[in-house]
Amino acid sequence: MLRKLTIIGLLFVTAVAFVTLFSYTTSPLYPGYGDTADSPIFQIIGKYWAEGLMPYKALWDLKGPYIFAVNALGFKLANDVCGVFCLQILFMACTLFYLYKLFRCHFGTWKSVLGIGLALMSLSYIYEGGNLTEEYLLPFLVSSFYFILRWIDKTEACGECTHPWQAAVIYGMALGLSLMSRLTNALSLCGAVAVIAFVLLSRCEYRNLFLNICAFLAGFISTTLPFFIYFHVHHSLAEMWNATFVYALKYAGNPEKDIFSTGVHYFLLSYFSCILMFLVVLLKVIRDRSLNLRSWLWLVSALLPFVWFCQGNGFGHYGMTVFPLFAIALIESSRLGQRALPIVVTLTMVIACGSKLRFMYFMRQWTDRDLIASRALLSHVPDIDYTSFVAYNCSPNIYLALDICPANRFFALQDFAISRNPLLLNEIQQAYIGEPAQWLLVSCSPDSRSYIHNILDDHYLKTAEDTDNHLTLYHRRDE
Repeated sequence: MLRKLTIIGLLFVTAVAFVTLFSYTTSPLYPGYGDTADSPIFQIIGKYWAEGLMPYKALWDLKGPYIFAVNALGFKLANDVCGVFCLQILFMACTLFYLYKLFRCHFGTWKSVLGIGLALMSLSYIYEGGNLTEEYLLPFLVSSFYFILRWIDKTEACGECTHPWQAAVIYGMALGLSLMSRLTNALSLCGAVAVIAFVLLSRCEYRNLFLNICAFLAGFISTTLPFFIYFHVHHSLAEMWNATFVYALKYAGNPEKDIFSTGVHYFLLSYFSCILMFLVVLLKVIRDRSLNLRSWLWLVSALLPFVWFCQGNGFGHYGMTVFPLFAIALIESSRLGQRALPIVVTLTMVIACGSKLRFMYFMRQWTDRDLIASRALLSHVPDIDYTSFVAYNCSPNIYLALDICPANRFFALQDFAISRNPLLLNEIQQAYIGEPAQWLLVSCSPDSRSYIHNILDDHYLKTAEDTDNHLTLYHRRDE
C-alpha cells in the first residue's frame, strides 16, 4: 500500500511539474497569455459562460462545448485562470495514472516510470501551450488503450477474444467527448474499436458484440446527451450543432497549409507516435513474416489519424490524439527484443524535449507586441465604452488583459474563420450590422481589406490609427 501511494504521489507531483513548466498559456510561471489564440479564446468563452452568457449565441468559436465547459468550471472554481490551471493538473494526473497502468501490463515499476518519462518528453513537444481540446481527452484515450492492450494480450495468450463491456463504456465516453470538442480527436480509438468489432463478428461472438455495442452507446450518450439537453433548454442547440459539426466539417475539409510548411522535423516530431508505431509494426511483420491480429490492431490505430494528419492543417497538438500509441510502441519494441530502437527513441525525445525547453525559456521572456500596441492605441482615447467593444482580427488576449466581455459573438480571428469557411461570411457581416458595437479595434494590413470593410466605411468613423502595427480604432457614427 505504501509503495502504491508513493507511486500515486510521484505521478501527481510529475503532473504539477509538467503543467507548470509547459502550459505557458495558463501557468503562473509565464507572463501574459501566450502566443496562441486557441487557449485565450477557450478561456474567454469559459469565463463568460460561467457568468451566464451562452456559448455560440453570445460568444462563438469553431469547437464543441466540452472545452468551453472545462474552462467555465475552472473560472467557476477560482474566478480566474488559476482554476483552469488546477483542472489541467487533475486531468494530467489521471492521464499519468492510466499511462502507468498501461506500462505495467508489460514492465516492472521502475521501467514503467522511465517509460512515462520518455512519453512526457514526447508530449512536451506537442503540448503547445496547454489548455487545448486534446489535453482534456487524454485520460479517456489513455485508459481506453490500456483496456485495448489488455484485450489483445488476453486474446493472444488464450485465444479468448471476448471483450469486456465495461471497457466499451470508456470507449463510448471518449468518442462522445471527442465529438463534443473536435470531430477528429478519436480517430485512433475508432480504428482500434473497429478492429475489435470485426474480430468479435468474424468469430461469431454475437452476444458479446451486442453487449459491447450497448455499453459503447451508453458511454457515448452519457457524455453527449447532457450537452444536447442543456443547449436545447437554452434555445441554442442549432448554434451549437452548426459550430460543432457543420462548420467544423467545412473547416476540416479546407486545410490552410501544407503539412511540411513548418518543417519536416516538426511533422516528424509532432506525429512521432504514429511513425514509431509504423516502424514497430514493420519490424514485427519482418520477424513474424505475417500480419497478425496484434499488428493489424496497432496499424489501423495509427493509420487512420496519420492519414488525417497528412491532409489536415499540420498543427502539432493534433499529435496528442495518438499519444497512447507512443507507450504501446515502446512496449511492442520491447517484446520484439529490440535494443537499437529504444536508444533511437530516447535520443529523439531528448532532442524534442530539449528544443521545447529552449522555447519555454524564450516564452519566459516573451512579450505580446500585438497586445502592447493595442493597449497603447486605446490609451489615446480615454472615453472608450468597453461594454460595447470588439477587437476585429486582433489578438484575443486583449479581452483577458483588459477584462472585456466582447460585444459581438464573433469576437476573434474573424477574417481567418471566413477564409477557412466562406459560409461564415454572411453570418459575420450580419452580426456586425445587427449587433453593432460602438467601438471596433481592427487589425488589417495595408495591402488587404477586411471582410467587413463596407460596414466600416458606411457605419463607422476612424478615431485613431497605428500605421506601424496596422491597427485602426473605429467609433460608430450617430445615425
